Amino acid sequence: MAKLEEIAALLTEEIEGFNLSVAKLEALAKKLHKVKVKADTSQIEDLLETHLNRQAQFEEAQATNTRNLIQSMDKSKLFPKWIVVCSIIYIVLLSVLGFSTLSYRHTNQQLKDENARIKKHYQSFIKESPEIEAQYLNWIYPPENQAK
Repeated sequence: MAKLEEIAALLTEEIEGFNLSVAKLEALAKKLHKVKVKADTSQIEDLLETHLNRQAQFEEAQATNTRNLIQSMDKSKLFPKWIVVCSIIYIVLLSVLGFSTLSYRHTNQQLKDENARIKKHYQSFIKESPEIEAQYLNWIYPPENQAK
């Protein structure tokens, strides 16, 4: 029975310790109920506000830079107007000159062909009629112009 008494004594000590722990927890719970925790987001809101303002300024600066770049690109020209006008005039003049040259060559070739055809006709005509050749030579070289 001594063992039983010893176990009972240990149990009572443990129960008293448990009761003390429960009392402490109750006291802490009462203190926690009295403490009111407020979520203070003012610092986060200030940081967020500052960040949003900086972001808005950055976007505005980017928009201004983009507008300036687009205006500069619109004003820029690859070639000045006078070069474009001179180039067009030069191209037109070259085209007219080329066309004139081709037309002259064609006309010249036609005249050469016509001249060759006439010479051929004349030679065949003269071969067929020798008396006409004599008359022609007298006409070209009249006897009074010849040296005596």
